Formats: sequence, C-alpha cells, structure tokens
Amino acid sequence: MQAEGVDVVALTAGEPDFPTPRHIKDAAKQAIEENRTTYTLNAGTPELRQAIVQKFRADNNLSFHPSQILVSNGAKHSIANALQAICSTGDEVIVPAPYWVSYPQMVTLAGATPVSVNTSEENGFMLTAAQLRGSISPRTKALILCTPSNPTGAIYSKKDLEELAEVVAETGIYVIADEIYEKMIYDDAHHFSIGSIASVRNQVVTVNGMSKAYAMTGWRVGFLGASREITTAAERIQSQTTSNASSISQYAALAALTGPQDEIVAMTREYNRRREFIHAAVASIPGIHCHMPKGAFYLFPNISQYIGRSARGLAMNTCEDIAKFLLDEERVALVPGSSFGSKDHLRISYSCSIAELEKAAERLQRGFGKLE
Repeated sequence: MQAEGVDVVALTAGEPDFPTPRHIKDAAKQAIEENRTTYTLNAGTPELRQAIVQKFRADNNLSFHPSQILVSNGAKHSIANALQAICSTGDEVIVPAPYWVSYPQMVTLAGATPVSVNTSEENGFMLTAAQLRGSISPRTKALILCTPSNPTGAIYSKKDLEELAEVVAETGIYVIADEIYEKMIYDDAHHFSIGSIASVRNQVVTVNGMSKAYAMTGWRVGFLGASREITTAAERIQSQTTSNASSISQYAALAALTGPQDEIVAMTREYNRRREFIHAAVASIPGIHCHMPKGAFYLFPNISQYIGRSARGLAMNTCEDIAKFLLDEERVALVPGSSFGSKDHLRISYSCSIAELEKAAERLQRGFGKLE
C-alpha cells in the first residue's frame, strides 16, 4: 500500500526511528579505512568482549570473564544459540505469554517443545513464582524471561525476580533472560537482572544487544553472558553456522558501549513522551483497556469487547479481523495479539514520530467507532 502511495501509519515495527549516533557511525567508517574487514575471533573481538564485561558489571551487577561472553549477529541470534546449546529433543521450555513472536519458534528449531503459560493482565502480564512452579515438569530445561517485555512493556521488579529465582534454584532449570530493552524504562521503574542473584548465577544466560538502545537494528550485534560451559557450547554452534558477527559492526558496538551515553537518555525521554500520548489516546476509546507499559516502546491494548462486532457487513471474529479492518478502512497498521500469544489484544509500536502517532490516534478512534 505504501509502495502505491497510500498514506499508511505503520505502528508495527519494533525499531527506533532515530539515526545511529554519529560517533558510532564514525567508528565504523574508521574501521573500514583501517581495513578491519577480515574475520574476527568467532566469539568477538577481545576489545568488544572486554567492553561487554564492563557493561554487565556496571549496569547489571554481573561478573563475567571475557571467555564467558559471546558476540553474535543480534540478540535474536544470541537467544537461538543459547537454546541450541541448552536443549535436546524432548526438552520443554517455558514461555510466558504474551511473548515475543520468535520465542516459541526458536524453541521448536532447537528440537524442544515450547510450553506457553498465560500471565494475567491484572498482574501486569508478569509470570508469578506459583505459575512457574506449577508449569515445571521433569522435561523442563529452561524459562525464557523478557524484561522489559515485548509486547507488554512489563518490568519485573527485584522482588518478582527473587521469587522466581527461588523456584529456579530449587528445580535446576536454566533462565534465558532477554534484556534488550533495559535502557527504555519510565516512571519509577528500575531494571534488575535475575543473573545477579547469587543462587542462580550459573543457571542464567543474560542476553542483550545494540539494536534498541543505540538505534543499531541493521548493524546486527547482540551478545550473551553465561557460565563458561554454556558459552563454549553456544560458541561452537555459532562457529558452524554464521561464524563471527560483522567486524565493522563490532567496532561500531565498541564505540557505542565505551562512548557517550547521552543520546540514550534523549531517545528514552522522547519515547516516554510518545508513550504518554498514545496511551491516553487509545485508553480513551470506549471499551478498550490498555495497561500502561513501564518499559520498551509498545502498547498492548485489550480489544476483546470489539471482537464479535461488525462493520460494513463484515464480522470481526478475531483480532486479526480487526487489525485488517483498521488497515483497510483507516490506513493504520498494527500487529494482531495472536502473534504474541493473546487473541484479545493488538500490539502498537510507538517508536515512530509524534506526528505519525497523532494521525494514528485519530484513525484508531474513528475506526473503532465504526464497529457496531
């Protein structure tokens, strides 16, 4: 539709609309001019791994040796490597729902079975210790935990994670902690890493990357920190699939981690402005309940009261029907919640400009008003 010149407001992509900061781009250009275009060590350059060690220590209270760090082609690749390293055929991996769309598929690709556990909107979309304990079977190998969450924006508190860690320590399962949105937090929220809890330190794989905080989605650099046993296994897998991440991107990532961080603060301040605007607009639509996200850059409004309605003779039987109606009728693109494990929701990304969000708000309010 956009290629045909149609004015579509796209609230679908989980991608910052800011340019990569100048000093990061300059570091990449310098690396090219210095001919740093050959293979690096499979696990990443020593300089970058050391910078990641320092980042984990300063931001997350995590203590790693560089040999426990694996640099990959994005955080998604890091999660896939970890699952391949941990799982065998017949294993189960607990995936709290709503979840990021790729988690169940990556578990399946690793030969394991994803076990979806529905969280409660009333509880802020967070997995409880009781739910975790009740979901563990003799085949459970790991839990995937995303905080701040995509798609809900939920953030697990230190207390929440300590309670989950008690179950993890008792049962011996692993945790893959996806913390890619850790810099995007709002209000009085604080990010806490479950891997910093001493009792489960060797059971946690902490995953992060450059895409979200530094507006580097296309550079494809992610990383994990874990026990030496897991990191070694994940590195062997990577050596047989992709080898090292792009050398140029690694030098850009080094500049990002060791250079000024002020642009992260500025971007997060702008995301917060957008969050407050679009949340107020969506929550004002009659019949829609919208949890206020504490992190990331997504809304996950509950549109269940509109399922079963109709417009222009078309029945809105699913969230997919409503998403398609809003696209066709109002030229606003959203992602159906079913992609994230919930049939009652839509996901809205507010990583676009305020101007686009203003158009989206008007179109959404008008579109829902047409559903009888």
